[in-house]
Amino acid sequence: MKKALRVSVIALLCLFPVAVSAQPLPVPPAPGSNTPPTQGNVTGFPNTFPHPTNPWTGVTNPNRAIQGSVIGYIQIPSQQVVIQVYVPGPGSFSGGYEAQVIEIPGYVVAETTTGYIYPPRWGLQEVTPGVYQWVPLPEQFQAK
Repeated sequence: MKKALRVSVIALLCLFPVAVSAQPLPVPPAPGSNTPPTQGNVTGFPNTFPHPTNPWTGVTNPNRAIQGSVIGYIQIPSQQVVIQVYVPGPGSFSGGYEAQVIEIPGYVVAETTTGYIYPPRWGLQEVTPGVYQWVPLPEQFQAK
């Protein structure tokens, strides 16, 4: 009798973690969603629901543009640009300018309800006449 009880207790202990782990984990509400701050949500995910007396609650960043929702994407193809590059002459002879074709890579612009989001991309900058360099252009938002 005692042996059967021990075996059943061991079997239950082995099965208990499996039964507990089979339950799905709770999913936190998406930031900015209209999920009500119920006791279970606030206890499980306190960073999603800040306390109303915190000084930053309800304050938006005035420097941040309201980008809206994405409604489509616009493919910007690569562009070929003809630039005038300075080529120095041999020895003490003066040089001259020569036409050179450069291809600027394409990118994808996200169109939103309030404007356009340009991704980080590469651009060409003229440092001095006849001298160019590649520069990284930052991500930016352009309002409609």
